[in-house]
Amino acid sequence: MRVLLAIMPSPTHLHPYVPLAWALQGAGHEVRVASYPDMTGTITDAGLLAVGLGDPVDLGESVRGCAADERLDAIIDPLAEGSDDPGLWKLIRLYLMSPFWLHYAAEPAEGTRRITDDLVDFTRSWQPDLVVWDPMFFPAAIAARATGAAHVRMLWGPDYFAWTRQAYRAALASPESTVDEDLMVELMAPVLARYDLEFGEDLLVGQYTVDPMPASMRLPVDLDYIPVRRVPFTGVGALPDWLREPVKRPRVCLSLGVSTRQHFDKNRGLPMADLLDMVADLDVELVATLNADQLAAVTSVPDNVRLIDYVPLNLLLPACSAIIHHGGGGTFAAAAAHQVPQLVTARASGQSMDVARFVEQRGAGLIGPDIDSPQFSADVVKEKLVRILAEPSFREGAAALHAEMAAMPSPHDLVGRLERLAARTH
Repeated sequence: MRVLLAIMPSPTHLHPYVPLAWALQGAGHEVRVASYPDMTGTITDAGLLAVGLGDPVDLGESVRGCAADERLDAIIDPLAEGSDDPGLWKLIRLYLMSPFWLHYAAEPAEGTRRITDDLVDFTRSWQPDLVVWDPMFFPAAIAARATGAAHVRMLWGPDYFAWTRQAYRAALASPESTVDEDLMVELMAPVLARYDLEFGEDLLVGQYTVDPMPASMRLPVDLDYIPVRRVPFTGVGALPDWLREPVKRPRVCLSLGVSTRQHFDKNRGLPMADLLDMVADLDVELVATLNADQLAAVTSVPDNVRLIDYVPLNLLLPACSAIIHHGGGGTFAAAAAHQVPQLVTARASGQSMDVARFVEQRGAGLIGPDIDSPQFSADVVKEKLVRILAEPSFREGAAALHAEMAAMPSPHDLVGRLERLAARTH
């Protein structure tokens, strides 16, 4: 079987797919990973074959371009009306709709190549049996449909896009709604016309959806989900000498995630100096995985803080007693895999808060202060960190969370299911 994985140009979008790609290759299947050309090195570093298509894209600029396109307001405004979540509009408008806008609504700049055209051309020449696609990489569904391949979305967090689509369709069907035409389909129409394709819901939510998050985190969406365990792949690297030495006091990891430093605000406006200083009088070692940009405003570093630009979490976390992080799905999965209690300084809305609530409900950690709030307090982070380190219940909760996720089907278990789905299409 030939399998094409298609992802957005970000390492955090690649990482969830790597263990599945390895499992497919181990079962004897041919695997290619398609993305924008600036991802080819990251893909090949993971031991996979890369297909670079289109031109490089700036995801941060995509968010800003989406924000300026008023046509999307007519889609989003009805969904946020009456919500008691003040961050819902921003979540949907800027982060969920920006890749939709990028691939369907924006005219390409002069001299750029359409990623969809390149992807369709490649699939027609390589003829994959199955396309597994990032839920934000919409050209993959078009390429699969254009070539007759089965196609499956694979999530990396709660399915907010399918939730948004379902809510929008409900608004279309409601006689009390002001929504009277499907503007999402209208925005897709010019692209679909190029390939003589009719719209179908599978072009937005896949023929099937693989969900690597615990079932209890699943949003109320009327789709049949295929569960799989999120096996953490956190990049490649060599084990540093200091990680081979015995741990002399509790070690705490501080991470803001790869996507934060690569695409968006370097430190989300957090008081980085205060976050480092908060441990100065604690009997811990804080390992802060921050780069030079994120440390630009820091003038002094406590003796018990180790600054590391980057180290794969799968190397660092086995030696940690706790982790402070932003609520990213990959960091959450890595901490769960290594049974590390988590302090999640989450955004008020979206995946990060879902992760934070789930961790706290499972007794595997605590919710920290809102990472985007101007009132963010390092003192509150310190107070919660001290509690996590002092109370054995959090380590017990982390072990129980590990067991819960380990009981989910592995990527190896998923291979046979995907083989059957691909065969059913042909």
